[in-house]
Amino acid sequence: MRLLKRALKALILLAGFLAALWAFMPWREVGSFAMALAASRMERQGMTLTYSGVEDVRGGFSVRDVTLSGFTRFACDSLTLRPGLLASLAALAPVCEVSFTKGSLTMGQPMTFGDGGFVVTASPREVLFEGLRTDGDFRIHGFLTIEPDRMKIGRAEAELLVPEAFEDNMETLRNFLPLEKEGDGRWFLRRTRPEGGSAS
Repeated sequence: MRLLKRALKALILLAGFLAALWAFMPWREVGSFAMALAASRMERQGMTLTYSGVEDVRGGFSVRDVTLSGFTRFACDSLTLRPGLLASLAALAPVCEVSFTKGSLTMGQPMTFGDGGFVVTASPREVLFEGLRTDGDFRIHGFLTIEPDRMKIGRAEAELLVPEAFEDNMETLRNFLPLEKEGDGRWFLRRTRPEGGSAS
């Protein structure tokens, strides 16, 4: 019993130390380093990541005027990342809350996502995007996973609401993505992993 009490006190002290360390983290410097690293890696993949500045926010950092260009082009006025310490410890993998404002994606035709966000959990086997949400002309609600080794969708259950003018593009995207149509402008990104194996 005495050993258990000592262990409990040690855990409480450790939790307090980590919380204090997290609270006083120099998030602006952390964000600047992370964005510079991301830009370097994107460049090696043939993509260009640009932004105008990084500032600290409570529990994370915010990046202004973000643009990622390559085969497609994603842009937003601001991108905010808040790493989750306790969630990461519980999941044994990095967990981060991501939000953006005035997001848009250009893939032949511009798609306006407005404001939105998600929570990302990055494990070696899959990257999970849950709580996906946007409030623009293109609305997304749901989750999906990406398998890093194949860069393909592993599992997905997300509703997509698109403008009528984009319907033809969605029909084309069905050749590349697991899309199902249910009513005018209402689509679902769906994939379930087969039992005993990974999704094809």
